[in-house]
Amino acid sequence: MPTTSPDAVGPDSAVGPDSSAIGSLRTAMEARDIDAVIDCFAPDAVFRSPLTDRLAFTGHAQIRALTQVILDALTDFRYDDQVAGPGTGILTWHARIGGQPIEGVDQMRFRPDGKIQEFTVFFRPLPAAAVALRVIGTGLARRRHPARAAAVSVLTQPLALLARAGDKVGVALVGSSLD
Repeated sequence: MPTTSPDAVGPDSAVGPDSSAIGSLRTAMEARDIDAVIDCFAPDAVFRSPLTDRLAFTGHAQIRALTQVILDALTDFRYDDQVAGPGTGILTWHARIGGQPIEGVDQMRFRPDGKIQEFTVFFRPLPAAAVALRVIGTGLARRRHPARAAAVSVLTQPLALLARAGDKVGVALVGSSLD
């Protein structure tokens, strides 16, 4: 998807420190290089969950654990576009999770040295987001204990089923009302 913003840059562009920081993260994530990903973040960076305001990951250790689970969960992960502005950046991406297509936006705020200070993820569609909650939540919980992972999986399974069913029925109901 092409961008029209004058601050939009392609994958090989380097326009200032924020653009190069975005390019470094993009390259590291697509290469699945955890060490290079973590090097893009400030030591006290905050990674905000797309699924709840009640969960954020702070610091290199927590962001490393989360990134490993995310990269294990996502297949066919590729960034599509990037935009940089003073102190901020956005990356758009697509992947598959649990066999379902998912697309997202990574919003970043940078420190003056170019390291990511805040990272917030947004993604869609709802059925894939529900699968992400189950798969990523289970992966994170498993790091503590297999029983926690089983509990997260059981608790999130109904949401995934409802989102999938609601997506089919809702589209049929709304779509038919537009004719």
